[in-house]
This record gives sequence, C-alpha cells and structure tokens, in this order.
Amino acid sequence: MKKILIVLGILGLVFSGFADDYKTYFSRYVAIGDSITAGFQDGGLVDYYQNVSFPKLLADRAGAATFEMPLVSPPGIPPVLTLIVDASGNFNLAPSSTIFGVPENLNYPAPYNNLAVPGADTHDVLYTVTDNGGYHDLVLRGLGTQLQQAIALNPTLITLWIGNNDVLGAVLVGRVIEGVTITPVAVFERNLRKIVATLKQKTNAKIVMLNIPQVTLIPFANYVKPYIEANGQKIYLIGPKGLLTDNDLVLLSALPYIYQGIGVPIAAGGTGLPLPDEVVLDSSEKAKVMGRVNKFNSIIKQVSSEYDIPLLDINGLFQNAATEGITIGGVTFTNAYLTGGLFSLDGVHPSTMGHALIANYLIELMNENFDWEMPLIDLSKYFWTSPRPSSSTAVTGYVVDNLIKMFRPIRDRVHREK
Repeated sequence: MKKILIVLGILGLVFSGFADDYKTYFSRYVAIGDSITAGFQDGGLVDYYQNVSFPKLLADRAGAATFEMPLVSPPGIPPVLTLIVDASGNFNLAPSSTIFGVPENLNYPAPYNNLAVPGADTHDVLYTVTDNGGYHDLVLRGLGTQLQQAIALNPTLITLWIGNNDVLGAVLVGRVIEGVTITPVAVFERNLRKIVATLKQKTNAKIVMLNIPQVTLIPFANYVKPYIEANGQKIYLIGPKGLLTDNDLVLLSALPYIYQGIGVPIAAGGTGLPLPDEVVLDSSEKAKVMGRVNKFNSIIKQVSSEYDIPLLDINGLFQNAATEGITIGGVTFTNAYLTGGLFSLDGVHPSTMGHALIANYLIELMNENFDWEMPLIDLSKYFWTSPRPSSSTAVTGYVVDNLIKMFRPIRDRVHREK
C-alpha cells in the first residue's frame, strides 16, 4: 500500500507541479501543546533540547525560514539532570547546576511559533495567560492564551498535541483525584471541542492532531518493580494498603524511600514501614488512569474525524515500543528507563531520538493526507545509548519535585472547571 501511495504521490507531483507544496505550509507553522511539544527533556527546558524538539525538527526539515521559540540558556529552567557514574558503575541523577538558565528570546516582538507550555492541559490552552512567573509567562508573555496567540499568527499549519496533562498528574503524584489530578471526561471533551472548533473557524491552517500515550507505560511508572528479589524469590514491597502485587505500579519517586528501607519488609532487612501513597499507583488507580486515557483518545479520534483532521496514533506507536520495541537500523528502541533510548532522564519526556521518531511519523502522516513529498529526517543523527543501571541506582528528590512543579499546586486545580 505504501508503495502505491508513493507512486501516486509522484504522479500527482508530475501533473500538478507541487513538489515543494509543504514548504508553503511551513512558512507559518505553529505548535500548540505541553512540555513534550515544548522540548522539555531531562527534567528541564533548555535551548539545545528545544532545538531538537519535534516541531523544530519538522520546521528545519521543511526549510522553514523562521521558527521562533522561547529559548532558555543552559543549564535550563530548572537545570537539566545529569547522570553521575562512580567507579563501580553506580549512578545518581542530580541537577547539572545550582544556577538556572535565563530566557534568550524574551523580547521577540510577536507570538512564538512554538507556543507549547510545560504543564499545560486543555483548560490552559483555552484560558490561561499567566501563572505568576511560571512557564506560561515564559512562553506567552501576557500576549494571550496559546489559542489566541496561535490564531494571531494567521498560521498555515498547526500541530495540536494536548491532553497529556489532563491525566499525567495522577501518575506523577500517585493519586487519582477527579477534577484535581485528572480531568473529568465531560470537561475534557468540552475543552477539546472548543479548541478545535475555534481553530477551524478562525484560521485556514492545515491541522494535525496527536492522541495521548498511555501514561502508565512511561519509565517513571515502570522502572521500579513492586518487589525486590532475593535468592531468586520475589519479596513484595509494602504499600499504603499492605503488600503490593504485580498489578501495582511503584513510581520512580519511591526510590529514595526504598533505599532507606521504607516499604521493605523487616524480613528482607527493611523497616517494615509502608511506602507513602504518593509514590504508589495501585491496581485500581492504574485501571482508572488507563481507562481515562482510552476515553480521552476516543474523544480525540471522534473530534478529529468530525473535522477531517489527520490524527497520529502516538498511543499505539508508544505501546508498540513498550511491547515489541521499535527497530531502526538494527537497533531496537523501547520504553525502558535509561537503556531504551526513547525517554530522557526524567522518565516522562521523550529523548531526542523520541522526538525525531515523532517528527518522522508526522511527516509520513502529512505526506499521506496532504499529498506532500516531504523527506524524512535522518534518524541516525539522533541515536544514543545510556549506561545500564545497577542495583545501587539512586534518584534525588530533585527529579520528582521539579516534574511536579510543572503542574499547579493541587489546591489551584480544585473545582476550577466547575
């Protein structure tokens, strides 16, 4: 089928003369979204990662004359994580600096092309202009919401990837609280429909949408097992409701507790004290999160279909990475923490290779739906490897604290949608 599409595409170019049509649409390309679209990696926002975010990779591949971003100088806001490996091969994750980076493009006189805000959800795209010195102020600079600024740019092409943070908060804090850490279904649908309807009514842009990856599959939620092994036997950790099972998720944020013996049974040399609730997503909470992602994706699919907008099933692609892996040039990439190649050090956001893959998936989708012949990105430039972790892995509280800071305090989210 792909060969047929390629042949048809070539024939179409011969007769129509639109071989470079995609370049016209990238002349005013705007990206709407959250931390992934913004290029957040390794726990921070910094220019060298922003410059390899999937929107920037797309703009560069299309030869766009300009693609403005809210660039941040090294070491980032907050400082990105670094991997410290000792002589025995054990490693720690720690901030790369005690000094924060600063905005490099703050005085750009128009809205940025990449308007994505770390921590943003569907509500924020519609309504949030300022967050008292947070990422919204860095990106939006008081010029309007993401939606308003996108429209003001009179875009020719828009990528819309929003909704991750309507459910991710429940995983980061280990609690499913309706309307607080997870967005109610009716609210999500109302927000998404308003975003898409407004873009269709007020712009003539081609739009591409992406759905929500299953957030229970990210390394942050899967690296730590609910048990420790001794003499070939599984010794299950102690959660807030008793012994954990294989169906429970222990979050990356649990590691500092486990290394103190918290959550480890006395018989296994631990304290016998339970892990706190915020570092465990039990099986019932896990099921709620997975169900909500599925429901949100059904809504995204319905809305994209109603408006005839191409939709990239990023959820299916990343589920494939978690089960079978994605093999490129003889190298298999997976969702494994540190060693899988697709996620950055924070265990939540894609690596540079992950962004390059997303960009190529989008190019293939746009070529097929818009009759373009945009060339793919050379992925070999973005291959990378990481040291394999040992049993002495340690993660500082800094890692988790700064991930959670991307979200408003829980009290600020209570009832805001009602």
